[in-house]
Amino acid sequence: MRLLDSRKPKTESTVLARELLAGFFDICMRAGLDRVLVELELDVGDSSSLYDHPTLRPALAAQLDSLNLDGGGPRNARPGQLTQCVVAVLGLTVVDPTEPIINLDHTVRTELVSAVAHVVDPELAVPQIRETIVAKARAQCEPHFLGAFDKIAAHLDERGMRMTKQPKVPIDAAQAVQRLLSDTRNAFLDRVARAAIDRAKDVLARADAEAAERIDRPITHRLTPRDVAILRVSDARVPKTPSAVVESLVDSLTELARLAWSVPERPVRPYAASQTFAVGDLIEHPKFGRGTVLSCMAQRIEVEFADDKHTLVHVGPRK
Repeated sequence: MRLLDSRKPKTESTVLARELLAGFFDICMRAGLDRVLVELELDVGDSSSLYDHPTLRPALAAQLDSLNLDGGGPRNARPGQLTQCVVAVLGLTVVDPTEPIINLDHTVRTELVSAVAHVVDPELAVPQIRETIVAKARAQCEPHFLGAFDKIAAHLDERGMRMTKQPKVPIDAAQAVQRLLSDTRNAFLDRVARAAIDRAKDVLARADAEAAERIDRPITHRLTPRDVAILRVSDARVPKTPSAVVESLVDSLTELARLAWSVPERPVRPYAASQTFAVGDLIEHPKFGRGTVLSCMAQRIEVEFADDKHTLVHVGPRK
């Protein structure tokens, strides 16, 4: 939908075809589906091998021409149609993953998050993250670019990720310094993410050896959950705050290693008319069984049980 929204009317289909193929390449890499690219005889290290492919790109453009994107028809059907075109041109068959899901207790996830945060929080703290990136990049900067480097570094944000102002420096110097800073950021995030994932793997190993092993087992070809998690967290769309990086790493490992976490248990209170209940409480009723309090009104509570909703009495909270 994003590509459709940004597409101008009467734009040549070859332009949209290129963007769709580039997006497909990115999805494969971010999902660990590098085997798909290999079987298409593409270079997994070069995205242009797909979006500038001499036969696939024209073939997709022809498919898009047949859709008449500038004509009528329901707009919400377009994303599905574009997807079908890409799948058809690439000759793909969509199948469900074969790797079974490993179920783990919620307490394991809590320990995993804590282990990852233990590494990430101090490394990405302000101002340390900025100081580390600037120091490492400056140490590798060519001497004749140091003046430009210092001017640019002075205008980096508090995390050293973006420019707050563009200083006046020669174009060649600006480009060289920006490349150096980008490489340094990626190397920094790679190191921190790997150390955090090592901690996470230790937590998983104590709970389930198979779950821990999956972290460094290729998903489809060469990319492992570790590789893809690092790739995702390095993406510019992920804020480089400790909480966002921790969330990205944990969510990636959960998805890519196919882990499922049990829902944390809530305490169950036996129902009694003499008690006071609140919305969200889990209660056990002698007749209706277990239910959840949906609402409270004075001396009445509405509770959802397996069979139906029932209104019960309780002692309303004191004002």
